[in-house]
Amino acid sequence: MAASALLIAQSVNAALLLSGVRTRAIAETSVLVVSRVANQLERQGANAFDTGNGVRRGMRERFRSGRRAGAVAISLTPSPVEILRADYQSEMSERAQEFLRQGDIELSNIRISTVAIAALPFELRAPQMRRWQSIRFRQAGRETPSRAVLFTARLPNGQWINAAALVRPNENASIFALLLQTITLFAAVMIPLALVARRIARPLEDLTKRVRRVGLAGEPEPMERAGPDDIQQLIVAFNAMQARVANLLGEKDVMLGAIGHDLKTPLAALRVRIESVDDDEEREKMASTIDEMVTILDDILTLARLGKSGEPLQSVDIGAMVESVASDFAAAEVNLPDQRVVAHIRPVLIRRALRNLINNAITYGAHAALAIRAENGMIFVDIDDDGPGIDMTLAENMFEPFMRAERSRSRSTGGSGLGLTISRAIARAHNGDVRLENRTTGGLRATISFQV
Repeated sequence: MAASALLIAQSVNAALLLSGVRTRAIAETSVLVVSRVANQLERQGANAFDTGNGVRRGMRERFRSGRRAGAVAISLTPSPVEILRADYQSEMSERAQEFLRQGDIELSNIRISTVAIAALPFELRAPQMRRWQSIRFRQAGRETPSRAVLFTARLPNGQWINAAALVRPNENASIFALLLQTITLFAAVMIPLALVARRIARPLEDLTKRVRRVGLAGEPEPMERAGPDDIQQLIVAFNAMQARVANLLGEKDVMLGAIGHDLKTPLAALRVRIESVDDDEEREKMASTIDEMVTILDDILTLARLGKSGEPLQSVDIGAMVESVASDFAAAEVNLPDQRVVAHIRPVLIRRALRNLINNAITYGAHAALAIRAENGMIFVDIDDDGPGIDMTLAENMFEPFMRAERSRSRSTGGSGLGLTISRAIARAHNGDVRLENRTTGGLRATISFQV
């Protein structure tokens, strides 16, 4: 962004500078032409306008031939030289009028214009081109001019004096100077700016990575202070926040462990006591209720602990893992990819998420078909079923805790209502997600994604 802004500013500056170079070249040539005309007229004096002797005729011949004109070609004509595509220089014309008036040189209708060299009359163009070719021969590599300054004015005797000089091209030197200036400016500005940006960006990048890992497994280490003072203060604040989050998560795990122990102990005692119930049917109902309570408690504890899993990341063959999980379900089949797909994941958690999704597919669709695909650094596992699908307006609601497509509270028909919630939490802990969509051929597709 800074480089683009600097380049735009330098482009505008270059355009203004080149315009100034052209204007200055025209002004210098105009001054040369006016000075040479004034010099010629002063040397001829009053005889230049005397129609009664041959002096005027001799001067006219010298003007017409351009002899001894040097850098300026001068001619006398009965009428002014008029060129259609001429760029009239009003300010230079007014200055020339004032300069000649101060020198007591009587000229009227003074007009200075810039024209193409090819448009000049032969008597003005030919001497200039001969002289330029000789200069160019001595100084090889010089660019041929394309423009000239044309001066026209009316003498007191009614004759018109015309003078022309080439506008020397000097834009190449200006362009070279601009390029050198641009390179110097970029080196002087962009290199220090890049170093400063790098000094800021590196600790910010490290801080971003740390933020993404807040609350995950492992004891967080304080981030080292680096960068400018503002960034260092931000790092200090982040370290303090990370320590508070770690303490809160630690307290949460202790509390959940205590809750799990305090609840499971009486449930286990109840499980033992119901064995003394004589009615087999009643005993089975009571045992089923206790098992459901234990399962729901396990799901709640699993969901609560996902933010700080103690399982390390491992490189896992996703195809082999999905096939292994699907083999636990008789009604599940897997379509493996042609190439081996490996990801850095927590395999126990991903297995748990896959089991939940496969179990849902079989519960509501009686069959589960799994397919694996890898795209843009992500792995997607599609689980298709042949069930009735869901109302897509309620798709996101299905991920809420204890929300079930089957509204009964029976575990045999609807589960605990935490399977999708746990699966999405696991996927998002791996920078992925779980999505639900109805298939065009019927049934529901649940897609779990996670980063490679």
